[in-house]
Amino acid sequence: MHRILFLILVVLPVACTQGVAHTQIVASSPTASPVETPTLAIPSATVIPTLTVASPCTPLKIMPLGDSITYGEGIVGYGGYRNLLGALLESDGIQFDFVGSQTSGEGALIDPDHEGHPGWRISNLRRAIAEEGWLERHQPDIILLHIGTNDLMQVDPNNQRYVNLAAVSENLSAFLDDILARLPGVHVILARIIRTRWGSDVNHLYYNEAIPEIAAFKGARVSVVDMQDILSKGDFVTLYHPSPRGYDKIAHAWRNAILALNLGKCAAP
Repeated sequence: MHRILFLILVVLPVACTQGVAHTQIVASSPTASPVETPTLAIPSATVIPTLTVASPCTPLKIMPLGDSITYGEGIVGYGGYRNLLGALLESDGIQFDFVGSQTSGEGALIDPDHEGHPGWRISNLRRAIAEEGWLERHQPDIILLHIGTNDLMQVDPNNQRYVNLAAVSENLSAFLDDILARLPGVHVILARIIRTRWGSDVNHLYYNEAIPEIAAFKGARVSVVDMQDILSKGDFVTLYHPSPRGYDKIAHAWRNAILALNLGKCAAP
């Protein structure tokens, strides 16, 4: 009995010691699976994106040119057709700059510049561009030309109305030639002029009928916008000058004519 107990006491510690030793060997065994070291993937070539820089954009220089209709007579503080026209072009995303030696409608317009001269005829404008150098100074890209109303109201020494319609048409043609020669890159939008409050008379109709033919002889740099019948009697505040509503109708006509040129959002520098 004592011998059996002695053997159990001796063998048991040995077995426990061997078990611990075996556990330690496994835990620290040099044959454990090695930890893999991650490798970095190096691209064969580095692609650097190229930036496309848009060309600088300069505003279209627009010269409103003509007589009192361009000036904005009737209600001068409104700024004539230039009031709404500026807002329409801005809404179209067109960068522009009205240019000219005259200003009117400063209280209503951020850009009140123009070349409108109340009472002037075609001959007055033609003389002034030669003597004053407006075109060379301002270098407009587009000219909005509404002229001829005062030419149709000439009177003879006996205060009788007399109009040499052939001469008026010839003056307009020569005036366009002067503009195109001075500014080789300009585009002129020529208006068939608005009627007066009492409507169109024979001289007015004759003059407006001649305008498309005159423009056609000048080539692609002259286009025509028809304003002869866009106003009604209620669109005037005087016999000759529109109300703000009348000027707004003129503004829409100019805007459509400008968009028809497909010049983009602004002019190339």
